[in-house]
Amino acid sequence: MARFVVIRYAEIGVKGGNRRFFERKLAENVKLLAGLSPEIRFGSLLARARPSRKLTAALSSIPGIANFSYTVSCRPEVRAMEKALVSEARKLDFRTFRITATRSDKSFRMNSMELNRKLAGVIWKMRKKVDLEKPEAEFFVEVGKDTALVYGEKLRGMGGVPVGTAGKAVCMLSGGIDSPVAAVRMMKRGCKVIFAHFYTQKDRSKLTDIVKNLKKFQGSCKLYFIPFREAQNEIIVSCPDKYRMLLYRRVMLRISEKLLLKENAKAFVTGDSLSQVASQTMHNLRCIYTASTYPVLAPLIGMDKQEIVDEAKRIGTYGASIRKYQDCCSFMVAKHPETRASLADVEGIEKKLDMDSIVLKAMKSKEVVKV
Repeated sequence: MARFVVIRYAEIGVKGGNRRFFERKLAENVKLLAGLSPEIRFGSLLARARPSRKLTAALSSIPGIANFSYTVSCRPEVRAMEKALVSEARKLDFRTFRITATRSDKSFRMNSMELNRKLAGVIWKMRKKVDLEKPEAEFFVEVGKDTALVYGEKLRGMGGVPVGTAGKAVCMLSGGIDSPVAAVRMMKRGCKVIFAHFYTQKDRSKLTDIVKNLKKFQGSCKLYFIPFREAQNEIIVSCPDKYRMLLYRRVMLRISEKLLLKENAKAFVTGDSLSQVASQTMHNLRCIYTASTYPVLAPLIGMDKQEIVDEAKRIGTYGASIRKYQDCCSFMVAKHPETRASLADVEGIEKKLDMDSIVLKAMKSKEVVKV
């Protein structure tokens, strides 16, 4: 009996005429991130593989996979399928079970119901009971023309769509908890994410560690380090302190737009959560986002802090994110920042800045790291 992994998707199945494009991209990502060479079947991918913790972790982190199963392949004959079922059943601890058999080869001499009853007998002889409603174990049998696949467990994947199907986006990576979570959420929606980090005091180790945790979702990552102290000094001199944070972020967006164009990206990603801090009120987000004509995607906008923390722990970025670090956005900000800023006022203040010079200097001093 040969061993395989069956990789299933859900959302891709409703893509109509574009379905093949999504399937091919998922197959490419599985090869890149899990080291497999899958073939595309109707509704799933199939690859030769033996179960391992490393492979399970890799497949669980690939956007586009709904669930997957380690399976054995045998001849499409009842005796062979019974033998495979016994082999799978011995791996599990259960008292009740059910069999779910399907046939893609309709010429097989039994229909699905008959095959269910026939195969259940071999498990029943192991002193297990049939329970069709709430079984402790469910065994699946897929009968094809040349082979049958037998497996006993469906492992959960990330869902979503494959990275690379929605284009590129530039994520403003702060070094905190929120923005890595936002990046993964957009990877799950098909974005290939490029990272931009603005700093006053560079902590290469912390930011690189965060991005290393994110590459399991999309493969290699590009991280731009952009010095921001000089821009901040100009803002501090020219702007009232209650508007500084808004100006910081507008300037960051203008600089990041140059990266967006360089990378042929189509949108920005931020870790904004509505009303979490003063700069993230509705009034202030409008003032920030209008600094660019490109879309700003904020997938955490309706989440509370605990939800974001829990997700950061699940994706593995929380530990690196909470390490002490001098965030440039906390540098010389007002004790009582404006929470209902007027766009006209902010744009009027911004005119005092030599924006072209600020952007040019920052881009000239940028550093890129490939993770």
